Amino acid sequence: MRKLLVIVAAAVLLLSCGNCQKASNGPRRLTLMTYNVGAFSKYMEDSTPGVAALIRSQGASYVALNETDSCNTRHNTYQVKSLAESLGTAWRYHFARAIPYQGGAYGNGVICKAPIKYIYRIALPKGDGAEARSVAVVETADCVYAAVHLDHRSQTAALAQMQYVNQWFKAVYTGAKKPVFLCGDFNVVPESDVIAEAKTCWTLLSGTDNTHSTKNPKHCIDYIFSFNEAAPVTVVSRQVITDGTVELSDHFPIAITVTF
Repeated sequence: MRKLLVIVAAAVLLLSCGNCQKASNGPRRLTLMTYNVGAFSKYMEDSTPGVAALIRSQGASYVALNETDSCNTRHNTYQVKSLAESLGTAWRYHFARAIPYQGGAYGNGVICKAPIKYIYRIALPKGDGAEARSVAVVETADCVYAAVHLDHRSQTAALAQMQYVNQWFKAVYTGAKKPVFLCGDFNVVPESDVIAEAKTCWTLLSGTDNTHSTKNPKHCIDYIFSFNEAAPVTVVSRQVITDGTVELSDHFPIAITVTF
């Protein structure tokens, strides 16, 4: 029996070393996107095919989505699921309701090509904001990916929401051995107190080129951040995608490629 235990232990050690060797062969490389899709109907009846084509062209593996409907009278479809399914069977999805809306729901989503291990919905404080807000979070073997949408009417409310986000991620993901990303429409410019608060816990990866509006771009309000208390990443490329996206939504999408 003792000999058998020694053999089993040795086998486990060999498997562990094999996994370590595989992990050390080179850095992981991921292309990430964030997109306020305007319920896929900002300037056309259904922009889902165009958004799906854009994701394919960028080679993105993770996409954060803002302003999506779920089975309401405005759009009687589960939009996050529909987008994932249009990309193929490898894509997974998670929707986090922000508010009940017209008999269904409205909120944020994440789609990704990796199997999802955990999902979370973070309900943010409304304060004196226009409406309740949420964060959709997925964790995979690669990373943690979160889609946030902060209040657009009140920077006081948006600041309180950002503080809540920071507290939640510090409590749940401090010391994480994988990267943690926060993406979405923050509804504030880079010089705001809200982004200053974000930078106490997060590193801005996506830059500050204008993302809104597509018809008259004047402001950067969409961002991708990485969590300072988790595994670090290196940005290989970043872009605000303007070609072919003016009619898809009132926000430009952002894509970045990182290694870690």
